[in-house]
Amino acid sequence: MYFFILGSIEVRSSGGRIPITAPKQRAVLATLILNANTEVPVDRFIKYVWDGQPPVGAQTTLQSYVYRLRQALRPLAGVEIATGSASYMLQVGSGETDLCYFKQQIGNAHAEAQRGRLSSSVQIFRDALGVWRGNALAGVQGELIQQEARFLESERIAAYEELYGSEIALGNYRQVIPELQKRVVAYPFHEAMRSQLMTALYCSGQQAEALQHYTLIRKRLSEELGIEPGSELQELQLAILERVPAKRLLSESFPAWPIEGTAPSDFSEGPSMDAWTARP
Repeated sequence: MYFFILGSIEVRSSGGRIPITAPKQRAVLATLILNANTEVPVDRFIKYVWDGQPPVGAQTTLQSYVYRLRQALRPLAGVEIATGSASYMLQVGSGETDLCYFKQQIGNAHAEAQRGRLSSSVQIFRDALGVWRGNALAGVQGELIQQEARFLESERIAAYEELYGSEIALGNYRQVIPELQKRVVAYPFHEAMRSQLMTALYCSGQQAEALQHYTLIRKRLSEELGIEPGSELQELQLAILERVPAKRLLSESFPAWPIEGTAPSDFSEGPSMDAWTARP
């Protein structure tokens, strides 16, 4: 894998990192990686690199940035920045950007879940999430690029939600609680993850702790946003108060997900970054 944007932007070859330090050049590279193997019109570069307010001679400056990137990327086999009539395109093999790999694996995880293979789906979700190293496109300037970063973060959150839903459906309640506790700190207003944490706590016999988490998010939503928790979270709180049997609660929360068994899955965080860079 050569190109990394699910964290700070990096380019790596077999010989180590390839430094791309100029802020605008990094923005050009980010735009190319976001649209790998797709033509990117010059107008879009101008919007992303200069936030729609280009200097005089922006196209000439863009050509200079692309030329320097081509020189820097020469050590990467099979990588090319192609020029169109009014566009550029990063041509790269499948799986050579962390973003492409993430999306491919998410698709594979969905396919396994649809076949009823939740254990396999869980491992693939973890594999996909393992390529994230921090906030996407961290340190890359540009409002539109950071907007793309927020879209990517939404995809990451959705993947976490599906992962933990599958873990709970598999009966891995206790094992997933520490991870969910970290996620609700990172995403304090995300009601679905809070619901998953409450469900995992309740199904592992921790009713009081589950209810405490409802109180926490209700207080935070009220004090900071002036709203109440959504209906699903309220219904979950009521079910926990009424001591609805865990099996019934799960069947209502995950009606379309077959439960394969209750054996805990491997809770590794996925391969290390060295494993990614070692990929052919």
